[in-house]
Amino acid sequence: MTTIPDLYLNTVKNFKKGSLLSSKIDGSYVPISTEEFDRTVRRTACGLKNLGHGKGDKLIILADNSPEWVIIDFANLCIGGITVPIYPTLASEQVRYIINDSDARIAVCSNTDQLDKVLSIKDRIPQVSTFILMTGDAPEGVLSLREIREKGDEILDKEPAFFENTASTVVPGDLASIIYTSGTTGIPKGVMLTHGNFVSNVKALTDIVPFGVKDTALSFLPLSHVLERMCTFAFLSTGTSLAYAESVDTVADNLMEVRPTIMVSVPRLFDKIYSKVMDNVLSSSTLKKKIFFWSLKVGKRAAELRLQKKKTPFGLHLKRSLAHRLVFSKIIAKTGGRIYFFVSGGAPLSKDIAEFFSAMGLIILEGYGLTETSPVLAVNTFDNIKFGTVGKPIPGVEIKITEEGEILAQGPNVMKGYYKLETETAEVIKDGWLCTGDIGFLDDDGFLVITDRKKDVI
Repeated sequence: MTTIPDLYLNTVKNFKKGSLLSSKIDGSYVPISTEEFDRTVRRTACGLKNLGHGKGDKLIILADNSPEWVIIDFANLCIGGITVPIYPTLASEQVRYIINDSDARIAVCSNTDQLDKVLSIKDRIPQVSTFILMTGDAPEGVLSLREIREKGDEILDKEPAFFENTASTVVPGDLASIIYTSGTTGIPKGVMLTHGNFVSNVKALTDIVPFGVKDTALSFLPLSHVLERMCTFAFLSTGTSLAYAESVDTVADNLMEVRPTIMVSVPRLFDKIYSKVMDNVLSSSTLKKKIFFWSLKVGKRAAELRLQKKKTPFGLHLKRSLAHRLVFSKIIAKTGGRIYFFVSGGAPLSKDIAEFFSAMGLIILEGYGLTETSPVLAVNTFDNIKFGTVGKPIPGVEIKITEEGEILAQGPNVMKGYYKLETETAEVIKDGWLCTGDIGFLDDDGFLVITDRKKDVI
């Protein structure tokens, strides 16, 4: 498996499931089977091809998370297209800049609000030849996904093997995506990531983090962000089912409905859960407060022994069981009751928060990376975990620290460069090493610790 089309074809061949993807429609979660997913991706891919879209052509996706987002992404990548994701919260002027800078010819929008945003700048994005609306009937001059798929049927009827034949032409060095940085330190830069970049990161992550065919992940981080996108590839490559939260605001409700076993998140979610738990505890009776803090103390002691791979004494085991029954089970139930672990990235996770969740039996595997590295460079795993660190470098990645303390990285996941910005690329990739702009150190056990941010590097 060296390209995303390889990953895709492996998934639809080996993981036949009644619910590979699901989203909430009219108040309940509706599943999409592997067969339906495959059929829709193929029809969409061939429909794009029928429009003259093909290898090396760029397509923007301006949309909230949904199965359609993933379907269009795979369809585009499997015919050699390049996906340019755009945050749906961006203003029309920011959208205009990314569309023009990326040379995108197709704009895919999730709904009429996003479509109106693009159509309002239509006269200033002259290279865009096709506008596609994901849901509902499209207005004049815009194509619906239904129409795209009907165009795809025309190709598939004539040439059933067209999809596989086209997918086989994609090679690891081909560009898969241009993902734009936030632009907080200047104008946004388009990070060029190849099929090989993504797949190397997927392989490294799935070798050390236990995603599996029996798992279900709840997705709520934006697919326009590289972490959620790469994790989507990783989940599907292992047969993990994906369910999509309705929005960031509904995550608590959707956890109870989907009852996931895995979730990728940012520290803010864990901070909010912690604050809510503590607010409830501190406003409760004296007895309940005593029971809670006793349980937390017992849980932390048991978790510490577990992380050290030491046996839990029988007496502590009994106390931990009681703490679970009295306190922890009620909190875990709020996550749906089936969470095996969380993955955290995007910002530093407080050591206290990680220890709090671990005490309850909810493990958070914190990692670190950049858009420029597809993105994961280091991550804590069940075999190697140390709170307060971002874990050890993943397989295939090398980390070294300069005399100034800057973290440098090298590996198959490091970007091809910034789109159209050779000078800026040369400033951050030196002698094959990516200058991350972050300050940190490797501790005596080889765990990476982030301490600061070097200014004006990236």
